[in-house]
Amino acid sequence: MKKKIWISVVVLFILALIIKPVMTAAQQKKEFKYHNNLLKTITLTSTDFIADGKIPVECTGDGEELSPALQWTNIPKGTKSFVLLMTDYDAPAPFFKISTVDHWVIYNIPAEHTALSKGLTSGQLQESNISSGQNFKKGIEYKGPKPPLGVHNYYFRVYALSVSALNLKNPTKQEVMNAMKGKVLAYGELIGKY
Repeated sequence: MKKKIWISVVVLFILALIIKPVMTAAQQKKEFKYHNNLLKTITLTSTDFIADGKIPVECTGDGEELSPALQWTNIPKGTKSFVLLMTDYDAPAPFFKISTVDHWVIYNIPAEHTALSKGLTSGQLQESNISSGQNFKKGIEYKGPKPPLGVHNYYFRVYALSVSALNLKNPTKQEVMNAMKGKVLAYGELIGKY
């Protein structure tokens, strides 16, 4: 009897190791396809790192965990607000992707804001009428990179929306993405490595 239970546990564990990467790959493919159908005309930059460059330690979980400074230009006409998301698709390792990690979710950024200064807290964002969603730890602060294995790519994406606000309360990244469907005028992307 104990042997049957042990075998069942091992089989379930092996199935979990197979199913989780397959499900993650499907979810990530869907998310990249979503972006392929959007206009990518916004230019997103940072004074802290260059495109495909290394994110400085002070902006990571190994440092002070300060959010990087970000700026965006080439804003489409009719933009009424912005959303900014930071995502890691390489967890726990680029050669073994079994999870998507959402590091920063901010939305309802007023249209007149085209930059975020370094080291912003959720309280400072709220003072600027910017809403924060849930990161992978279920908190609302910026969570800097701290990959367990290998060098990961961190996608910062800014979206220009045709609406002034998304009516959400403490949403996940997926809930924000669902709410902005059909409202995205254009987006921009900046990838940092760590």
